[in-house]
Amino acid sequence: MHEVFAPLGIGAEAYSAEFPLVALSVPPDADVRAAKALLNRGVEAGWWDYQEACIGDAWRTA
Repeated sequence: MHEVFAPLGIGAEAYSAEFPLVALSVPPDADVRAAKALLNRGVEAGWWDYQEACIGDAWRTA
């Protein structure tokens, strides 16, 4: 499911099928508003939940 971030230029890496933890690498030039919107759509659809870590001002204000 993490492949849905590729069109946004965001890299994603899954830990394993048994432990479906995904880490996203959001480059500085990525559309963070679109990324956050996709994350929130996924939460609403029951696809995932997420936690934020190592975020900057661009992410906080998007």
